Amino acid sequence: MVENKLIYTICTKNGTLSVISRGNMLALRNDNVGYSCIYTDQSEYQPILTEVQELIDSFHKGHSLEKALILGGGCCTIPRFMIKRFGNSVYIDSVEYVSEIIEITKRYFLTGIATDKLNIVNIDAFRFINETKTKYNVIFVDLFNGGKIVENVISESFIKNIHKHMESDAIAIVNTFQCSTIERNEIRKLGLKYFDHCFCKLDDFGTDYIVLVNGDFKA
Repeated sequence: MVENKLIYTICTKNGTLSVISRGNMLALRNDNVGYSCIYTDQSEYQPILTEVQELIDSFHKGHSLEKALILGGGCCTIPRFMIKRFGNSVYIDSVEYVSEIIEITKRYFLTGIATDKLNIVNIDAFRFINETKTKYNVIFVDLFNGGKIVENVISESFIKNIHKHMESDAIAIVNTFQCSTIERNEIRKLGLKYFDHCFCKLDDFGTDYIVLVNGDFKA
């Protein structure tokens, strides 16, 4: 039986961060909340956010994917997938607010991959999306405070800003883990207002993702 091994721990104002290894997996936890998890071997697909990876992979097969933005980058699970899956061909901005997570990411979670096209930014995600001039083909929104989605994600100004920074042929994926039906419906309503179309995807663990689409992409 493979056991968990504690690699590193640090107390921060946001909780106790722990790096844990188990076989070929490496995970970051904040107290009892899982933040990120990767395979440390040559696997392209990573152990969490599988539905997000499948959506990005499907988009890439029929559409240009030159630039991607991750809001709530954690330890770069999705950037790791894209770098390995697409041969380091995508420029990626990964935005993470907690500086200690960035330090842990650089120390433990980026081994064995090319990082020359990965830009890790230590800034508030809402400030970043307000200030950046870049437009993206893929945006993934994974913004939570503990296990609860950050309230501003559900605001019209944020969804409008996401649309503003997407190319004419692009997708944005919003993680709505543990959102209420009212909160999901509000994001979907805003999606229908600003995007060509939007739809929901449900993963095997019961997490809903709302997909906002510019162009003709269909999963």
